[in-house]
Amino acid sequence: MLVRATRTVSTWILRALFYAALFLVVVIVHQGLTAALREQGLNGSLSLLISGALVLIVVLALVQASTWLRQWLHERRELMRARLRLPVGPTSLIWQPNSELAQTSPMPWATIGPMRARYPGLPRRLEIEGYAIAEFEVSASGRAKNIHLVDAWPSDIFFKSAKEALQQARFEPSLDEHVRYGASYRMPFVFRLPGSSKLVEKGARAKTLRPIWHATQRLVKNVSAQAAEARARGR
Repeated sequence: MLVRATRTVSTWILRALFYAALFLVVVIVHQGLTAALREQGLNGSLSLLISGALVLIVVLALVQASTWLRQWLHERRELMRARLRLPVGPTSLIWQPNSELAQTSPMPWATIGPMRARYPGLPRRLEIEGYAIAEFEVSASGRAKNIHLVDAWPSDIFFKSAKEALQQARFEPSLDEHVRYGASYRMPFVFRLPGSSKLVEKGARAKTLRPIWHATQRLVKNVSAQAAEARARGR
């Protein structure tokens, strides 16, 4: 089963929303302070100067608070990454559907409706791909049971999402299939990020995602090919 991450709000959109909200806060606070100071008998220029200084203090405090919050979230993510044994930096998975572990026996069961798996939040934010292969049995009520992990990369966090998907799924016997209870089945869950990598699938298990490095390699290869072609024409 291929699991793709849903589109989330990008960092640029969040930053734009933050600055828009900050601008509205500045305008509202500035107007409110100016009106309050004028009611106290201060003239227009002095009230504008005092309210502007107070607003500047508020803005600096909000910016500092956002910087501290962003740093705290980053440290918390790093602690969770280390605890979950996730790799450092983005990774791109190249899945081998014909590998020995991925070999699955024919299932006499069909799912009722689409099976949905949740892409884990932390690997999605860290741009980490992975997979999990779960083995399970199907009960008489059409529910998955005795779910256990066969293999997972790079962390067991992907198996947790696969197990949740299997626990929520409902199965029914396929047409013209003999159902045998007690048999175990394997199902691979491949977690991919749309558009995260354009690497050629050569059967490698996983590679570090370095788009700039691969783009440079392709550029050097194209330039070398063009130079060789030009030399061949010159001869």
